[in-house]
Amino acid sequence: MTIQFTGVGSGLPISDWIDALVGLKQDDIDVLTEEQKVLQEKSNTLNTLKSTYNSVKTSTMKLTDSLFGPASDIFSKVQVSTSDESIVECTVTQVATPSKLTLEVDRLATKAQKKTYQNDVFKDSSKKLSELGDVKSGSFTINGAVISVSPDMTVDGLIYAINNSADAKVNAYLENGQIVLESTEYGDHPIEVIETNSNFVHLAGLDDQTEAYNIEGMTAKFKINGEEREANSNKLDSTNTGVVGLTVNLLSVTEPDAPVTIQIARDFSADDVLSAVESFVTAYNKAIKDTDTATEAGTGQLSGETSLIYIRNQLRTITSDTILPNGVYKSLADIGITTGAPGLDVDADTTQLVIDEEKFLEAFTANPTAVKELLIGSNTDTNNVTEGFMQRLQDKLDTALDTQSGYFNARSESLSSQISNMADRIAKKEDQLLLYQEQITNQFTYMDQQIAQMNAQFTQMQQQLSSIGINMGS
Repeated sequence: MTIQFTGVGSGLPISDWIDALVGLKQDDIDVLTEEQKVLQEKSNTLNTLKSTYNSVKTSTMKLTDSLFGPASDIFSKVQVSTSDESIVECTVTQVATPSKLTLEVDRLATKAQKKTYQNDVFKDSSKKLSELGDVKSGSFTINGAVISVSPDMTVDGLIYAINNSADAKVNAYLENGQIVLESTEYGDHPIEVIETNSNFVHLAGLDDQTEAYNIEGMTAKFKINGEEREANSNKLDSTNTGVVGLTVNLLSVTEPDAPVTIQIARDFSADDVLSAVESFVTAYNKAIKDTDTATEAGTGQLSGETSLIYIRNQLRTITSDTILPNGVYKSLADIGITTGAPGLDVDADTTQLVIDEEKFLEAFTANPTAVKELLIGSNTDTNNVTEGFMQRLQDKLDTALDTQSGYFNARSESLSSQISNMADRIAKKEDQLLLYQEQITNQFTYMDQQIAQMNAQFTQMQQQLSSIGINMGS
Protein backbone atom coordinates (compact mmCIF):
# COMPACT_ATOMS: atom_id res chain seq x y z
CA MET A 1 0.00 0.00 0.00
CA THR A 2 1.40 3.42 -0.98
CA ILE A 3 0.48 6.46 1.11
CA GLN A 4 0.25 9.71 -0.91
CA PHE A 5 0.54 13.08 0.87
CA THR A 6 1.33 16.67 -0.08
CA GLY A 7 1.85 19.67 2.19
CA VAL A 8 -1.63 21.13 1.99
CA GLY A 9 -1.12 23.56 4.83
CA SER A 10 2.55 24.36 4.39
CA GLY A 11 2.91 24.09 0.63
CA LEU A 12 6.12 22.08 1.12
CA PRO A 13 6.94 19.01 -1.16
CA ILE A 14 6.27 16.63 1.71
CA SER A 15 5.18 13.75 -0.60
CA ASP A 16 8.54 13.91 -2.39
CA TRP A 17 10.37 13.84 0.93
CA ILE A 18 8.38 10.76 2.05
CA ASP A 19 9.08 8.97 -1.26
CA ALA A 20 12.78 9.71 -0.93
CA LEU A 21 12.98 8.42 2.64
CA VAL A 22 10.94 5.29 1.79
CA GLY A 23 13.08 4.74 -1.29
CA LEU A 24 16.23 4.53 0.82
CA LYS A 25 14.76 1.62 2.76
CA GLN A 26 13.24 0.06 -0.39
CA ASP A 27 16.77 -0.21 -1.76
CA ASP A 28 17.58 -2.67 1.03
CA ILE A 29 14.57 -4.76 0.08
CA ASP A 30 15.54 -4.66 -3.59
CA VAL A 31 18.99 -6.02 -2.69
CA LEU A 32 17.37 -8.94 -0.85
CA THR A 33 14.96 -9.53 -3.74
CA GLU A 34 17.87 -9.71 -6.16
CA GLU A 35 19.64 -12.19 -3.87
CA GLN A 36 16.46 -14.28 -3.75
CA LYS A 37 16.28 -14.21 -7.55
CA VAL A 38 19.87 -15.48 -7.78
CA LEU A 39 19.09 -18.29 -5.34
CA GLN A 40 16.00 -19.26 -7.33
CA GLU A 41 18.00 -19.32 -10.57
CA LYS A 42 20.56 -21.56 -8.85
CA SER A 43 17.79 -23.88 -7.69
CA ASN A 44 16.26 -24.03 -11.18
CA THR A 45 19.65 -24.77 -12.76
CA LEU A 46 20.37 -27.46 -10.16
CA ASN A 47 17.00 -29.17 -10.75
CA THR A 48 17.57 -29.11 -14.50
CA LEU A 49 21.00 -30.67 -14.03
CA LYS A 50 19.52 -33.32 -11.74
CA SER A 51 17.12 -34.27 -14.52
CA THR A 52 20.02 -34.39 -16.97
CA TYR A 53 22.01 -36.73 -14.73
CA ASN A 54 18.90 -38.89 -14.28
CA SER A 55 18.76 -39.18 -18.07
CA VAL A 56 22.34 -40.48 -18.05
CA LYS A 57 21.37 -43.11 -15.47
CA THR A 58 18.31 -44.11 -17.50
CA SER A 59 20.45 -44.54 -20.61
CA THR A 60 22.82 -46.86 -18.71
CA MET A 61 19.92 -48.93 -17.42
CA LYS A 62 18.77 -49.62 -20.96
CA LEU A 63 22.00 -51.56 -21.27
CA THR A 64 22.38 -53.06 -17.77
CA ASP A 65 18.78 -54.31 -17.67
CA SER A 66 20.00 -56.96 -20.08
CA LEU A 67 21.40 -58.77 -17.05
CA PHE A 68 17.92 -59.54 -15.76
CA GLY A 69 16.05 -61.25 -18.55
CA PRO A 70 15.70 -61.91 -22.28
CA ALA A 71 13.04 -59.24 -22.77
CA SER A 72 15.61 -56.55 -22.00
CA ASP A 73 18.63 -58.15 -23.63
CA ILE A 74 19.77 -55.92 -26.47
CA PHE A 75 23.13 -57.66 -26.74
CA SER A 76 22.20 -61.13 -27.81
CA LYS A 77 18.56 -62.01 -28.04
CA VAL A 78 18.28 -65.75 -27.48
CA GLN A 79 15.74 -67.58 -29.60
CA VAL A 80 14.45 -71.12 -29.25
CA SER A 81 12.53 -73.15 -31.78
CA THR A 82 11.06 -76.62 -31.81
CA SER A 83 10.08 -78.95 -34.62
CA ASP A 84 6.67 -79.71 -33.06
CA GLU A 85 4.97 -77.15 -30.83
CA SER A 86 2.15 -79.58 -30.05
CA ILE A 87 4.65 -81.76 -28.16
CA VAL A 88 6.74 -79.18 -26.30
CA GLU A 89 6.64 -75.49 -25.47
CA CYS A 90 10.06 -73.92 -24.86
CA THR A 91 11.32 -70.66 -23.38
CA VAL A 92 14.85 -69.39 -22.80
CA THR A 93 16.61 -66.66 -20.83
CA GLN A 94 19.48 -64.58 -22.17
CA VAL A 95 22.03 -66.85 -20.46
CA ALA A 96 20.92 -69.94 -22.40
CA THR A 97 23.76 -71.62 -24.26
CA PRO A 98 23.24 -72.16 -28.00
CA SER A 99 22.34 -75.86 -28.25
CA LYS A 100 20.54 -78.45 -30.32
CA LEU A 101 18.63 -81.21 -28.54
CA THR A 102 16.52 -84.19 -29.54
CA LEU A 103 13.64 -84.96 -27.17
CA GLU A 104 11.45 -88.05 -26.94
CA VAL A 105 8.52 -87.95 -24.53
CA ASP A 106 7.49 -91.45 -23.39
CA ARG A 107 5.11 -90.39 -20.60
CA LEU A 108 3.76 -87.16 -19.14
CA ALA A 109 3.85 -86.58 -15.42
CA THR A 110 0.47 -87.01 -13.71
CA LYS A 111 -0.96 -86.27 -10.28
CA ALA A 112 -2.25 -88.87 -7.84
CA GLN A 113 -6.02 -88.94 -7.31
CA LYS A 114 -8.36 -90.47 -4.76
CA LYS A 115 -12.10 -90.57 -5.46
CA THR A 116 -15.29 -91.20 -3.47
CA TYR A 117 -18.03 -93.54 -4.59
CA GLN A 118 -20.48 -92.12 -7.07
CA ASN A 119 -23.49 -90.75 -5.19
CA ASP A 120 -26.33 -88.36 -6.00
CA VAL A 121 -25.30 -86.34 -2.94
CA PHE A 122 -22.07 -85.42 -4.75
CA LYS A 123 -23.99 -84.15 -7.76
CA ASP A 124 -25.37 -81.20 -5.80
CA SER A 125 -22.92 -79.20 -3.73
CA SER A 126 -25.71 -77.70 -1.61
CA LYS A 127 -26.73 -81.07 -0.17
CA LYS A 128 -25.82 -81.99 3.37
CA LEU A 129 -23.53 -84.88 4.27
CA SER A 130 -26.33 -86.39 6.37
CA GLU A 131 -27.94 -87.50 3.10
CA LEU A 132 -25.13 -90.03 2.74
CA GLY A 133 -26.45 -91.84 5.82
CA ASP A 134 -25.81 -91.66 9.53
CA VAL A 135 -22.76 -89.36 9.33
CA LYS A 136 -21.20 -88.75 12.72
CA SER A 137 -19.63 -85.47 13.72
CA GLY A 138 -15.87 -85.74 13.99
CA SER A 139 -12.88 -85.53 11.72
CA PHE A 140 -10.56 -87.36 9.35
CA THR A 141 -7.12 -86.58 7.96
CA ILE A 142 -5.75 -86.04 4.47
CA ASN A 143 -1.97 -86.38 4.39
CA GLY A 144 -2.00 -85.60 8.11
CA ALA A 145 -4.18 -82.46 7.82
CA VAL A 146 -7.29 -82.63 10.05
CA ILE A 147 -10.63 -82.07 8.28
CA SER A 148 -13.73 -81.67 10.48
CA VAL A 149 -17.12 -82.97 9.35
CA SER A 150 -20.69 -82.96 10.67
CA PRO A 151 -24.09 -84.11 9.39
CA ASP A 152 -25.16 -80.52 8.69
CA MET A 153 -22.04 -79.72 6.63
CA THR A 154 -22.77 -79.24 2.93
CA VAL A 155 -20.75 -80.82 0.16
CA ASP A 156 -19.60 -77.33 -0.80
CA GLY A 157 -18.51 -76.65 2.78
CA LEU A 158 -16.49 -79.88 2.86
CA ILE A 159 -14.69 -79.08 -0.43
CA TYR A 160 -13.96 -75.58 0.83
CA ALA A 161 -12.49 -76.97 4.09
CA ILE A 162 -10.24 -79.38 2.17
CA ASN A 163 -9.03 -76.77 -0.33
CA ASN A 164 -8.48 -74.26 2.46
CA SER A 165 -6.00 -76.60 4.17
CA ALA A 166 -2.54 -76.15 2.66
CA ASP A 167 -1.23 -79.07 4.70
CA ALA A 168 -3.61 -81.46 2.95
CA LYS A 169 -1.65 -80.89 -0.30
CA VAL A 170 -4.65 -81.75 -2.45
CA ASN A 171 -7.23 -79.97 -4.56
CA ALA A 172 -10.81 -81.19 -4.11
CA TYR A 173 -13.51 -80.87 -6.77
CA LEU A 174 -16.74 -82.57 -7.94
CA GLU A 175 -16.79 -84.73 -11.06
CA ASN A 176 -19.40 -87.19 -12.30
CA GLY A 177 -21.09 -87.51 -8.89
CA GLN A 178 -17.80 -88.03 -7.07
CA ILE A 179 -15.49 -85.95 -4.90
CA VAL A 180 -12.03 -86.08 -6.42
CA LEU A 181 -8.94 -85.40 -4.30
CA GLU A 182 -6.02 -84.55 -6.58
CA SER A 183 -2.46 -84.08 -5.36
CA THR A 184 -1.04 -80.58 -5.77
CA GLU A 185 2.22 -82.16 -6.96
CA TYR A 186 3.07 -84.27 -9.96
CA GLY A 187 4.73 -87.65 -9.60
CA ASP A 188 4.76 -90.30 -6.92
CA HIS A 189 2.91 -88.52 -4.09
CA PRO A 190 0.18 -90.89 -2.82
CA ILE A 191 -2.81 -89.39 -1.03
CA GLU A 192 -3.34 -90.80 2.47
CA VAL A 193 -6.85 -90.51 3.92
CA ILE A 194 -7.36 -91.79 7.48
CA GLU A 195 -10.60 -92.08 9.44
CA THR A 196 -10.29 -90.78 13.00
CA ASN A 197 -13.52 -90.25 14.97
CA SER A 198 -16.06 -89.94 12.13
CA ASN A 199 -17.48 -92.46 9.73
CA PHE A 200 -17.57 -90.10 6.71
CA VAL A 201 -14.52 -91.65 5.02
CA HIS A 202 -16.12 -95.10 5.00
CA LEU A 203 -19.56 -93.85 3.89
CA ALA A 204 -17.99 -91.83 1.04
CA GLY A 205 -15.71 -94.69 -0.05
CA LEU A 206 -12.47 -92.80 0.49
CA ASP A 207 -11.07 -95.85 2.31
CA ASP A 208 -11.56 -98.06 -0.76
CA GLN A 209 -8.08 -99.02 -1.96
CA THR A 210 -9.14 -100.50 -5.28
CA GLU A 211 -7.61 -99.11 -8.47
CA ALA A 212 -10.91 -97.58 -9.60
CA TYR A 213 -10.82 -95.09 -6.72
CA ASN A 214 -7.05 -94.62 -6.45
CA ILE A 215 -4.98 -93.33 -9.35
CA GLU A 216 -1.23 -93.36 -8.91
CA GLY A 217 0.75 -90.22 -9.76
CA MET A 218 3.42 -90.78 -12.37
CA THR A 219 6.71 -89.07 -13.14
CA ALA A 220 7.43 -87.76 -16.62
CA LYS A 221 9.65 -90.09 -18.65
CA PHE A 222 11.60 -88.70 -21.56
CA LYS A 223 14.89 -88.96 -23.44
CA ILE A 224 17.22 -86.08 -24.24
CA ASN A 225 19.75 -86.91 -26.92
CA GLY A 226 18.91 -90.56 -26.30
CA GLU A 227 19.53 -90.44 -22.53
CA GLU A 228 16.56 -91.62 -20.41
CA ARG A 229 15.43 -89.24 -17.67
CA GLU A 230 12.52 -88.72 -15.27
CA ALA A 231 11.02 -85.62 -13.64
CA ASN A 232 8.29 -84.92 -11.08
CA SER A 233 6.80 -82.29 -13.37
CA ASN A 234 5.97 -81.63 -16.99
CA LYS A 235 7.89 -78.38 -16.69
CA LEU A 236 11.57 -79.18 -17.16
CA ASP A 237 14.30 -76.78 -16.10
CA SER A 238 18.07 -76.86 -16.52
CA THR A 239 18.46 -79.68 -13.97
CA ASN A 240 16.34 -81.85 -16.26
CA THR A 241 17.55 -80.66 -19.65
CA GLY A 242 21.20 -79.96 -18.85
CA VAL A 243 20.98 -76.54 -20.55
CA VAL A 244 21.13 -73.42 -18.36
CA GLY A 245 18.35 -70.96 -19.15
CA LEU A 246 16.13 -73.45 -21.01
CA THR A 247 12.64 -74.35 -19.80
CA VAL A 248 10.61 -77.03 -21.56
CA ASN A 249 6.90 -77.66 -20.98
CA LEU A 250 5.89 -81.17 -22.02
CA LEU A 251 2.47 -81.13 -23.69
CA SER A 252 2.17 -84.57 -25.24
CA VAL A 253 4.05 -87.80 -25.88
CA THR A 254 5.98 -88.37 -29.07
CA GLU A 255 5.42 -91.07 -31.62
CA PRO A 256 7.93 -93.95 -31.57
CA ASP A 257 11.19 -93.02 -33.29
CA ALA A 258 9.90 -89.49 -33.93
CA PRO A 259 11.84 -87.22 -31.56
CA VAL A 260 11.29 -83.48 -31.37
CA THR A 261 14.20 -81.18 -32.16
CA ILE A 262 14.87 -78.16 -29.94
CA GLN A 263 17.21 -75.49 -31.33
CA ILE A 264 18.65 -72.60 -29.24
CA ALA A 265 20.40 -69.83 -31.15
CA ARG A 266 21.51 -66.25 -30.51
CA ASP A 267 20.32 -63.36 -32.64
CA PHE A 268 23.17 -60.86 -32.49
CA SER A 269 21.92 -57.30 -32.91
CA ALA A 270 24.87 -54.93 -33.15
CA ASP A 271 22.64 -52.08 -34.35
CA ASP A 272 20.47 -52.27 -31.21
CA VAL A 273 23.52 -52.16 -28.96
CA LEU A 274 25.07 -49.31 -30.94
CA SER A 275 21.81 -47.34 -30.72
CA ALA A 276 21.71 -47.78 -26.94
CA VAL A 277 25.36 -46.75 -26.60
CA GLU A 278 24.71 -43.68 -28.77
CA SER A 279 21.80 -42.71 -26.51
CA PHE A 280 24.11 -42.99 -23.51
CA VAL A 281 26.83 -40.89 -25.16
CA THR A 282 24.30 -38.18 -26.03
CA ALA A 283 22.97 -38.05 -22.45
CA TYR A 284 26.48 -38.16 -20.97
CA ASN A 285 27.81 -35.39 -23.21
CA LYS A 286 24.88 -33.15 -22.34
CA ALA A 287 25.44 -33.70 -18.61
CA ILE A 288 29.14 -32.82 -18.88
CA LYS A 289 28.53 -29.77 -21.09
CA ASP A 290 25.65 -28.42 -18.99
CA THR A 291 27.68 -28.93 -15.79
CA ASP A 292 30.64 -27.06 -17.25
CA THR A 293 28.39 -24.18 -18.29
CA ALA A 294 26.65 -24.04 -14.91
CA THR A 295 29.88 -24.14 -12.91
CA GLU A 296 31.99 -21.83 -15.09
CA ALA A 297 33.90 -19.47 -12.84
CA GLY A 298 32.32 -16.05 -12.55
CA THR A 299 29.46 -16.63 -15.01
CA GLY A 300 27.85 -19.97 -14.16
CA GLN A 301 24.73 -20.12 -12.01
CA LEU A 302 26.46 -22.78 -9.92
CA SER A 303 29.95 -21.34 -9.99
CA GLY A 304 31.93 -22.56 -6.99
CA GLU A 305 29.84 -25.74 -6.49
CA THR A 306 32.87 -27.95 -5.83
CA SER A 307 30.76 -31.04 -5.02
CA LEU A 308 29.05 -30.85 -8.40
CA ILE A 309 32.39 -30.39 -10.16
CA TYR A 310 33.70 -33.43 -8.25
CA ILE A 311 30.77 -35.57 -9.44
CA ARG A 312 31.34 -34.43 -13.01
CA ASN A 313 35.04 -35.26 -12.77
CA GLN A 314 34.32 -38.72 -11.35
CA LEU A 315 32.15 -39.59 -14.35
CA ARG A 316 34.73 -38.14 -16.70
CA THR A 317 37.49 -40.21 -15.12
CA ILE A 318 35.52 -43.47 -15.42
CA THR A 319 35.15 -43.01 -19.18
CA SER A 320 38.93 -43.09 -19.62
CA ASP A 321 39.66 -45.77 -17.00
CA THR A 322 40.76 -49.33 -17.68
CA ILE A 323 37.57 -51.21 -16.86
CA LEU A 324 38.63 -54.85 -17.26
CA PRO A 325 42.42 -55.22 -16.89
CA ASN A 326 42.20 -58.90 -17.85
CA GLY A 327 39.45 -58.58 -20.42
CA VAL A 328 39.57 -58.94 -24.18
CA TYR A 329 38.49 -55.29 -24.34
CA LYS A 330 39.90 -53.34 -21.42
CA SER A 331 38.58 -49.80 -21.95
CA LEU A 332 35.96 -47.89 -23.93
CA ALA A 333 38.66 -46.82 -26.36
CA ASP A 334 39.10 -50.47 -27.34
CA ILE A 335 35.58 -50.51 -28.77
CA GLY A 336 35.74 -47.07 -30.40
CA ILE A 337 34.38 -44.80 -27.66
CA THR A 338 36.84 -41.97 -27.00
CA THR A 339 37.14 -38.21 -26.51
CA GLY A 340 38.11 -37.74 -30.14
CA ALA A 341 40.45 -39.05 -32.81
CA PRO A 342 44.23 -38.71 -32.42
CA GLY A 343 45.63 -35.50 -33.88
CA LEU A 344 42.64 -33.31 -33.06
CA ASP A 345 43.21 -29.58 -32.93
CA VAL A 346 44.38 -28.40 -29.50
CA ASP A 347 41.24 -26.30 -29.25
CA ALA A 348 38.95 -29.31 -29.78
CA ASP A 349 36.54 -30.20 -26.99
CA THR A 350 37.96 -33.32 -25.34
CA THR A 351 35.31 -33.43 -22.62
CA GLN A 352 32.79 -34.97 -25.03
CA LEU A 353 32.63 -38.64 -25.99
CA VAL A 354 32.52 -39.68 -29.63
CA ILE A 355 31.84 -43.08 -31.16
CA ASP A 356 33.83 -44.56 -34.01
CA GLU A 357 30.96 -46.66 -35.38
CA GLU A 358 33.18 -48.70 -37.67
CA LYS A 359 35.52 -49.65 -34.83
CA PHE A 360 32.59 -50.40 -32.50
CA LEU A 361 30.86 -52.69 -34.99
CA GLU A 362 34.16 -54.38 -35.78
CA ALA A 363 34.76 -55.08 -32.07
CA PHE A 364 31.20 -56.29 -31.58
CA THR A 365 31.28 -58.60 -34.58
CA ALA A 366 34.61 -60.06 -33.47
CA ASN A 367 33.51 -60.73 -29.88
CA PRO A 368 30.03 -59.58 -28.78
CA THR A 369 30.39 -61.26 -25.40
CA ALA A 370 33.54 -59.27 -24.65
CA VAL A 371 31.81 -55.99 -25.62
CA LYS A 372 28.92 -56.90 -23.38
CA GLU A 373 31.22 -57.71 -20.46
CA LEU A 374 33.11 -54.43 -20.86
CA LEU A 375 29.89 -52.40 -20.88
CA ILE A 376 27.71 -54.22 -18.34
CA GLY A 377 29.83 -56.94 -16.77
CA SER A 378 28.72 -60.53 -16.37
CA ASN A 379 26.69 -62.46 -13.80
CA THR A 380 26.64 -65.87 -15.47
CA ASP A 381 29.42 -67.20 -13.24
CA THR A 382 28.56 -66.64 -9.57
CA ASN A 383 32.18 -67.27 -8.62
CA ASN A 384 33.49 -64.65 -11.01
CA VAL A 385 30.98 -61.79 -11.29
CA THR A 386 32.43 -58.82 -13.18
CA GLU A 387 31.33 -55.19 -13.08
CA GLY A 388 31.27 -53.27 -16.33
CA PHE A 389 31.54 -49.62 -17.26
CA MET A 390 27.81 -48.91 -16.91
CA GLN A 391 27.65 -50.32 -13.36
CA ARG A 392 30.61 -48.18 -12.30
CA LEU A 393 28.87 -45.15 -13.71
CA GLN A 394 25.59 -46.11 -12.05
CA ASP A 395 27.30 -46.45 -8.66
CA LYS A 396 28.47 -42.83 -8.87
CA LEU A 397 25.13 -41.62 -10.19
CA ASP A 398 23.20 -43.50 -7.51
CA THR A 399 25.27 -41.77 -4.83
CA ALA A 400 24.77 -38.33 -6.35
CA LEU A 401 21.04 -38.85 -7.04
CA ASP A 402 20.16 -40.59 -3.76
CA THR A 403 16.89 -39.09 -2.52
CA GLN A 404 18.04 -39.09 1.08
CA SER A 405 21.70 -38.14 1.19
CA GLY A 406 22.70 -37.46 -2.43
CA TYR A 407 24.28 -34.18 -3.51
CA PHE A 408 21.36 -33.02 -5.65
CA ASN A 409 18.75 -33.62 -2.97
CA ALA A 410 20.82 -32.11 -0.16
CA ARG A 411 21.81 -29.04 -2.20
CA SER A 412 18.26 -28.54 -3.43
CA GLU A 413 16.92 -28.64 0.13
CA SER A 414 19.60 -26.15 1.20
CA LEU A 415 18.70 -23.72 -1.58
CA SER A 416 14.98 -24.12 -0.89
CA SER A 417 15.61 -23.28 2.77
CA GLN A 418 17.65 -20.19 1.81
CA ILE A 419 14.95 -19.05 -0.60
CA SER A 420 12.27 -19.52 2.06
CA ASN A 421 14.31 -17.63 4.67
CA MET A 422 14.96 -14.82 2.18
CA ALA A 423 11.24 -14.59 1.43
CA ASP A 424 10.56 -14.27 5.17
CA ARG A 425 13.19 -11.52 5.48
CA ILE A 426 11.71 -9.63 2.53
CA ALA A 427 8.18 -9.92 3.90
CA LYS A 428 9.38 -8.67 7.29
CA LYS A 429 11.23 -5.75 5.70
CA GLU A 430 8.16 -4.84 3.65
CA ASP A 431 5.99 -4.84 6.78
CA GLN A 432 8.56 -2.65 8.52
CA LEU A 433 8.68 -0.34 5.52
CA LEU A 434 4.92 0.09 5.56
CA LEU A 435 5.00 0.96 9.25
CA TYR A 436 7.88 3.39 8.65
CA GLN A 437 5.95 5.03 5.81
CA GLU A 438 2.91 5.43 8.02
CA GLN A 439 5.07 6.82 10.83
CA ILE A 440 6.83 9.52 8.80
CA THR A 441 3.59 10.37 7.01
CA ASN A 442 1.96 11.02 10.37
CA GLN A 443 4.96 13.08 11.47
CA PHE A 444 4.95 15.21 8.35
CA THR A 445 1.19 15.59 8.61
CA TYR A 446 1.56 16.92 12.14
CA MET A 447 4.36 19.25 11.02
CA ASP A 448 2.24 20.53 8.16
CA GLN A 449 -0.65 21.17 10.53
CA GLN A 450 1.63 23.06 12.91
CA ILE A 451 3.05 25.17 10.10
CA ALA A 452 -0.44 25.89 8.83
CA GLN A 453 -1.52 26.92 12.31
CA MET A 454 1.53 29.17 12.71
CA ASN A 455 0.84 30.74 9.34
CA ALA A 456 -2.73 31.40 10.35
CA GLN A 457 -1.64 32.99 13.62
CA PHE A 458 0.96 35.11 11.84
CA THR A 459 -1.62 36.32 9.35
CA GLN A 460 -4.01 37.17 12.16
CA MET A 461 -1.26 39.08 14.00
CA GLN A 462 -0.43 41.01 10.82
CA GLN A 463 -4.06 42.00 10.48
CA GLN A 464 -4.27 43.16 14.09
CA LEU A 465 -1.08 45.23 13.85
CA SER A 466 -2.21 46.73 10.58
CA SER A 467 -5.44 47.85 12.23
CA ILE A 468 -3.48 50.01 14.64
CA GLY A 469 -1.17 51.41 11.98
CA ILE A 470 1.78 49.07 12.22
CA ASN A 471 2.88 47.58 8.92
CA MET A 472 4.94 44.35 9.36
CA GLY A 473 6.03 44.37 5.75
CA SER A 474 7.72 47.80 5.81
